[in-house]
Amino acid sequence: MREEYSHVRDALEYDEVGADADTESAATAADLGLRPVPTSYSTYSQLDRRGTSRKEILGWLSFALGAEPFAVAAVGIYLPILLEQLARDKSVLADDHSVTCQYSGDVPGPSPGPPPNSDAERYCVTPALGFYVHPASFALYTFSISVFLQAIVVISMSGAADRGSYRKSLLLAFSCLGGLSSILLIAAVPSAYYFASFLTIVGNVSFGAVAVCGNAFLPVLVRNHPDVLSAEAGHELYSPESFSHTTESSSSALTVTESAPDDALQSSKPPVVADIPETFESFPPNTVDPDARSFFDHTANDAAAEKSAEISNHLSGMGVACGYLSAFIVQTSGVIFVAAMGSSMLSIRLVLLGIGVWWLLFTIPTALFMRPRPGPRLHIRDKEKVVVRYVTYAWKTLWRTAKEVRKLRDVVLYLTGWFILSDSATTINATSILFARTELHMKPAALAVVGIITMVFGVVGAIVFSRYVQKYLNIPPNKVIMLIVGMTTLIPAYGLLGFVTDKIGLHHPWEIYVLAAIYGMALGGMSSVCRSVFSMLIPHGKESTFFSLYAVTDKGSSIIGPTITAMITDRTHNIRYTFYFLFILLLISMPIFYSLDVERGMRDAQRFGEEEEEVPVEDEQIHI
Repeated sequence: MREEYSHVRDALEYDEVGADADTESAATAADLGLRPVPTSYSTYSQLDRRGTSRKEILGWLSFALGAEPFAVAAVGIYLPILLEQLARDKSVLADDHSVTCQYSGDVPGPSPGPPPNSDAERYCVTPALGFYVHPASFALYTFSISVFLQAIVVISMSGAADRGSYRKSLLLAFSCLGGLSSILLIAAVPSAYYFASFLTIVGNVSFGAVAVCGNAFLPVLVRNHPDVLSAEAGHELYSPESFSHTTESSSSALTVTESAPDDALQSSKPPVVADIPETFESFPPNTVDPDARSFFDHTANDAAAEKSAEISNHLSGMGVACGYLSAFIVQTSGVIFVAAMGSSMLSIRLVLLGIGVWWLLFTIPTALFMRPRPGPRLHIRDKEKVVVRYVTYAWKTLWRTAKEVRKLRDVVLYLTGWFILSDSATTINATSILFARTELHMKPAALAVVGIITMVFGVVGAIVFSRYVQKYLNIPPNKVIMLIVGMTTLIPAYGLLGFVTDKIGLHHPWEIYVLAAIYGMALGGMSSVCRSVFSMLIPHGKESTFFSLYAVTDKGSSIIGPTITAMITDRTHNIRYTFYFLFILLLISMPIFYSLDVERGMRDAQRFGEEEEEVPVEDEQIHI
């Protein structure tokens, strides 16, 4: 029996919490001839190394099914419309704040007074925290604040998401908070437009936190996937073709079957405890030893690394596909519902309520099927300051990563260009929706159709740019990004034509639909190509650390664009002027990406990784 199970010695490791579970695991280990984990290894005793189950994968996919419609449908379409309309309903004339701007239905424009298309409409302002802002600016300021707070929360909680047993708890808590905030928007009436702004901020912050926690599960699920464990052990314990498989023996069997009651991918026997090198017997308190990460990095050999990349791409692709499918279903249903109710504000609030319920419902499978999968805990003496310690660890890790990035020229160039490009793309979406609402007077149902067009062409763009453009044009990756930037620049450039002629240049609703297709293509290309290029520039073993900075750059940049756009709108009372800012911003990113040399960056990353391997472990510790 010992020989039969020797190949799982270093592949399976788990220590249940509780005396009964400890006894059972120890007994199982003894039966197999393995020694149990000594108490001195308690730092890592909660690491769950059971094989990833089919139910667990479904639970992980469920979080994307629930959260993605909020980002695509709510934040992308319905919340900007709702916030702008609520602010407009409470607006007053800019030159006489005692006169309330009154509107006829959903058509912008003060009444009594000139018709909606006159300049008088642009001089309606809304009181906001002691200032008077354009109704469209109120929505933009709200999103700027939400993104700023989102970045703060995401960075602060990243330590708890990676270390300890809080990852699942945070995922469920923020999912519930985000879903409830969307549901409560049913009470968003003009007199409560501050309340609607607050709920929008809470929902957007919650979505960012959920995305971080959910993405943090991906490498854990990959690392414990049966195919990866099999590759690490050097045996074909699991079939790569199917999740249903059985390995038999004369005396006992380690079985993986479809009929397993709890875990379709996991052993029917209790998990065993692997041998642990004596060098990990103890660690000094109040330190985080990165060498612990290497101990639990189960992709040390080439076969396991290749299998990990394969499984990671597969699961990541499934998550993206499920998110897009869910958003498409919700968005399409919302269009039909809003159109049936005459594009009223009540219909938008009801759709947001439905999005919140949808989010909560898909959180249930996540709660039921996903294991907590705790990471290595931080060494914290003062348990009363555990929150402070985790937050401190997160910010110190970010600072340490930023210092590492400075040594890599092309990573700095890329992140600078991505900061600008990501900010521009995010701002274009919000600005275009508000422009179509305020200038072209498009109904909410028509704007929801714009969102669907963007989504569909986003999938097309992701496929075209990632699979065909570079291959057939035979251009380097940075030139592909420049091509995407050029396509995105067409949108604000076309809007600026409206200052020259009234024939074209966003004077007609049909033009928005055409630009939505172009924007979707460019956005899909960004999602696929940009992340892939950045992954080429990362030193081996630093993937998670560098991608955390990538995410911070992505989220943090979205603060600037909406804020400046709102200020321009407040100053000019004409949202079309914001296209100048967006056009210039995109042009600035072009020479940055032109200077990017991916091959040079890959060589620098390889040298950096080799140098890091020679750094003593003591120099890598982060003291908290």
